[in-house]
Amino acid sequence: MAAGVRTGELSAAEIVADALSAAAALDPALHFVDSLTPRSALEAAARIDNLPLSQRDGLPLAGVPFLAKAGTTVASPVVGRLVHAGAVLLGTSTRPDPAAECQAWGWNGREHTSNPWRTDRSSGGSSAGAAAAVAAGVIPIATGGDSAGSLRIPAAFCGVTGLKGTHGRVARLAGRSLAHLTVSGVIGADLADTVLATSIVSGPDPCDPTALPRWPVPATAGKRLTVGFSADLGYARPDAAVADLVGGRLQALAAAGMIRLREVTARLADPAAGWLPLAALDRGQFTDQSQVTRAHEVRRHNDRELAALFGDVDVLVTPTTPQTAFPLGDYEANLPAGDLCWAFNLSGHPAVTVPAGLLDGLPVGLQAVAPPHRDDLAVELAGLAAVSLPDPPVRWR
Repeated sequence: MAAGVRTGELSAAEIVADALSAAAALDPALHFVDSLTPRSALEAAARIDNLPLSQRDGLPLAGVPFLAKAGTTVASPVVGRLVHAGAVLLGTSTRPDPAAECQAWGWNGREHTSNPWRTDRSSGGSSAGAAAAVAAGVIPIATGGDSAGSLRIPAAFCGVTGLKGTHGRVARLAGRSLAHLTVSGVIGADLADTVLATSIVSGPDPCDPTALPRWPVPATAGKRLTVGFSADLGYARPDAAVADLVGGRLQALAAAGMIRLREVTARLADPAAGWLPLAALDRGQFTDQSQVTRAHEVRRHNDRELAALFGDVDVLVTPTTPQTAFPLGDYEANLPAGDLCWAFNLSGHPAVTVPAGLLDGLPVGLQAVAPPHRDDLAVELAGLAAVSLPDPPVRWR
């Protein structure tokens, strides 16, 4: 899209108008829209079309439509930097009620956000509308946040890509937090697009002293990666069929000589004892000091276990979620949806999910995790492992 707009072969206004038409047609079935701003979106697209071609060269995302997660604006680095790169903000996508214990769903104030693969199933969350809109072909990228898997869970449920970089990879408007759990990031239909958008939004910002330097689109490692597989990380209980599908994908890559698959035993402590008190601390809720102390003990234990594990492998792979998308409305009964994700919010490791295949017609996500600051390794393995899925039943033409 962007290349066509930069050369004048494509019109940003036509691309944005098509995305708005897609939203109007599919939102009544999927409920992914929190709010739309069509007038400002079309005006922004017209400004790009009116630029001389020479001035479009500096817009790597010229004319590309996207949605921002509800509660964020262009003041947020993850949104503002996409706009600065020429992307056109259509509005905001749904998230769940923040008061709910489980956040793996979406809500527009009237209806649950549905999954394009089966409209009676959850899209995941909390970046719910982002994943549903991308999977349905409305937009190629969307922004989100990830405190316990909120980019990766919906991306896995909807059969698209979600990248949670090393903590600090993308600056946050709120700046540093007490717990260092939450990151901003991108969900995309295509891994390369997701990586490009993440590179564009990366880098330091005055509002966030903990933000890392800009992350360039990575080159390949130039070697065969050594990969370890853990279905449960030592504490989770994934569905056997989900674990077998992800494990089988790695075995196929190893048989083809594309990776070196190594047997590993992950012995992480259940992140619940670490994540829950620290998240409460971030929310300003009273947390007993002994619970905070215990939380840091869990974090340090898992940091040591992961450091030892990454001494033997380049990338660790797990299923992204223990199950496929659960029925709409069953979110409080499905808290384990984030069991294989939130360990890496607690630790800060980079993690990316890509589709590994379908199980009973629903996508299964493969999560690639790498050592801190080696987001490139996670992305490279994800690129090898990703499976091209057919279009979901609910999708824009």
